[in-house]
Amino acid sequence: MGKKKNKNKMSGAEKTAAKTEKKLANKMKKELANLGEEDIAKVVAEIEREEAKRAAATEKALPGPPSARAYATLTPHPINNELILFGGEYHNGQKTEVYNELIFYNPVNNSWRRLKAPGAPPPRSAHQAVATPANKGELWVFGGEFTSPSETQFYHYKDLWCFSLAEKKWEKVVAPNCPSPRSGHRMVLLGRKLVVFGGYCDDGRECRYFDDLHAFCLDTRSWEKLSPTGRGPSARSACVMVPAGNESLIVYGGFSRVRDGRTERTCTHTDMFRLSARNGAWSWRTLGGGGRVARSGLAAAVNTHANRAYVFGGVCDVEETEEELRGEMSDELALIDLETGKWHGVTLRAEQQAAPVKTEEQVEEAPAEAVTVITDEVFTIKLGGAPTATTKQGEAPRARAQVPSGPSARMSAMLASHRSVLYVYGGVLEKDDKQFYLSDMYSLDLHKLNNWKTLIEQPSLPDWLGSESEDEWDSEDESDSSHSDSE
Repeated sequence: MGKKKNKNKMSGAEKTAAKTEKKLANKMKKELANLGEEDIAKVVAEIEREEAKRAAATEKALPGPPSARAYATLTPHPINNELILFGGEYHNGQKTEVYNELIFYNPVNNSWRRLKAPGAPPPRSAHQAVATPANKGELWVFGGEFTSPSETQFYHYKDLWCFSLAEKKWEKVVAPNCPSPRSGHRMVLLGRKLVVFGGYCDDGRECRYFDDLHAFCLDTRSWEKLSPTGRGPSARSACVMVPAGNESLIVYGGFSRVRDGRTERTCTHTDMFRLSARNGAWSWRTLGGGGRVARSGLAAAVNTHANRAYVFGGVCDVEETEEELRGEMSDELALIDLETGKWHGVTLRAEQQAAPVKTEEQVEEAPAEAVTVITDEVFTIKLGGAPTATTKQGEAPRARAQVPSGPSARMSAMLASHRSVLYVYGGVLEKDDKQFYLSDMYSLDLHKLNNWKTLIEQPSLPDWLGSESEDEWDSEDESDSSHSDSE
């Protein structure tokens, strides 16, 4: 008989690669020891074990609102008049703190309460959450990332969790064929399926963006990788993805880094697609509603009763050199008609009153554009292309009339629409090469569209402890995470 092959035998190239990996691992261990940090995978596993030891749920009314954060999820309660805040992160220029807090907001009495339940997920940001009224209410959470305090380590999740709102406990749902680890992805509920698209994963040496599509059936608790027909969106993270009924969804914009020969450049997308499922067959098609200002990190929320999705804020990388990447923030509120896939600007009553009166010549020169008219008992308001009618593709929108209140420009805010009220909470503001995590909150009555109501004030920007040169934000990988990838 011939000699058995040694399965452990490696080629010279494989040995070299293995040695390199070992050196890198040892170097990382030394660096973590110097920083007083443990290996991030061990930290995550230990947190999960500790959370599993909790015997019963406990609730506590908070004396005030939650701390400043971004990349969290703000989800309408599927049964009660409440909002559910989960996770997120805060960065002050020196350290990052990641949360796994489950916090409920009651808009009737403007109160917050924190619920600690058995078996909670480890802390995470840039994840996705969806609520469903089934089984007396469930909150489903997938993916996201955990960052070490020094931001030297990033851990991307591929886990799926279900929180029972009735039983007040978490369940880690393990099923084969799940998506790979990622954050900055998007997830929506179509019928009884959770549909996951895109995102990115950065292991410290390589940053990959995804264009794959997965569906999790809530009835069979099984994952399926979808292969739709037609041309769909390219790999990206931080896009807008909203359900349009039970059989279709819309994807717009997002962020990625693309290879251009030997160089790598950032790309903020402006294209728009619709994914449809009919008789079990999935298909992509391009929508003509794209071509707006390039922007990522927008917050989106769906008003199912009006068949509209509201989109707020975001960032556009308007200038890039080998040493600088500058983002331009937006405070624009727009809506997408989910039936037609068309965009409309949203003009509030206060803005209408502040807008200057046009001359007859200006009115004649204005381009004709379809306008949606909403009549309320108090007044009639037009939602149309006025705020963006003269905006060309890739061109920043013109300054709007100043109003006395409302959320300032920001990216990665939390946005939710519940019982015809729109809520904005937190997010990130870039100013003078610094990133400030916000804690303010606003609401907008979608019936009256009168003006934003301030629920939590942002009296001043939080302290920034980073250096003036902002060395910690200069590397490519960190620019990805801090800029547009996540949310």
